[in-house]
Amino acid sequence: MPVKNKKVHSIQMYEGSWYRVKGYNYTECCDCALVHKEQFRIVDGHLEWSGIRDDKLTDERRKELGIKVVCKKVKSDKRKGK
Repeated sequence: MPVKNKKVHSIQMYEGSWYRVKGYNYTECCDCALVHKEQFRIVDGHLEWSGIRDDKLTDERRKELGIKVVCKKVKSDKRKGK
């Protein structure tokens, strides 16, 4: 968890690009500014990756960029038995 009042630098990701990492990074989606904390490790000679969405940093970044995400309600299925 980031230290309060400490600026967390997220890496802007671009589709198809490669990035050098140092154990963990915060990455940001190129379209919607969704921020993840990504961790990498090598186990038995294999690279493993784990990503956890960070809702607080995502909200902060979207505010900085003026991005508003709206969830639309989906109409319920009106077929019989649904």
